[in-house]
Amino acid sequence: MSKGASVYPLYIRKFTYSAEDVDCNLCTEYTRKIGCRHEVCPFLAERIEAGVVSYQSAVKAMIPRRSILWNRLSALLQNYPGYLWADSHHKTRMELFNHQLGYNKSRNTPSYYAAMFLLTSNQALFNRTGNCFYRSGIEFGYATLGGMSPHNQALYTAAKGLRNARGVTEAELADPSQIDDEAFRLIINAMLIAKYGTDVFKLKGETTHEP
Repeated sequence: MSKGASVYPLYIRKFTYSAEDVDCNLCTEYTRKIGCRHEVCPFLAERIEAGVVSYQSAVKAMIPRRSILWNRLSALLQNYPGYLWADSHHKTRMELFNHQLGYNKSRNTPSYYAAMFLLTSNQALFNRTGNCFYRSGIEFGYATLGGMSPHNQALYTAAKGLRNARGVTEAELADPSQIDDEAFRLIINAMLIAKYGTDVFKLKGETTHEP
C-alpha cells in the first residue's frame, strides 16, 4: 500500500438504474446493423433493475433453448398476468413475514427471497414451513410435511433446491402430471428471483422499451 493510501475499502454509492442508463443504443455490445452481439444480454440484471425488460425476455434468457421445459414455457409466457405472485394474499403474506424477520445482509440473498416466495405462496404451506426461517437462514428440517398436498410438496421441494439442497428435477418440472401449472409458474418465478434478485418483481408484459 502506498504511503498515505486509505486503509478503508472503497464503497460505490448505490443507485437505481434508469431506462436512459441502460439504453441498448448506447451499449458497446450493440450495433444498429446486427443488434446485440450476445445471445443473452450481459447487462440483463441492470436492465431488469431499470424496468425495461419483459417477463418473457427474462425467462428466455434464463432457460436454455435446448431445455425440455419449453414445451410448458410457451403457454406460461403467453399467459403472463403482469405479476409474479400467486395472488394479492401471497404478496401481503411475504412482505409482512419479511418485515417481521428483519434484514440480515448475509442471510437475505436472492435464493433466500426465492425460497420465501415459494413458501409463502399459500397459507397452508406457510403454516407448515414458517418456522423454518430463523436468524441465520432457513432450516427445512423444521417443516411439517405429513399430509402435504402434491402442489405444496412441489413448492417445498423446489424451495430446497434453490438453497443448494436436492430440489425438483428438470424432468419433473416438464411433466404436468407431477407439477401442476400453477406450481410450475411459481417455481419459474422463484428461479427468476434467485437469479436476478427482487428487481424481477418489476417485470411487466412484452410492452417494454426493449429494442
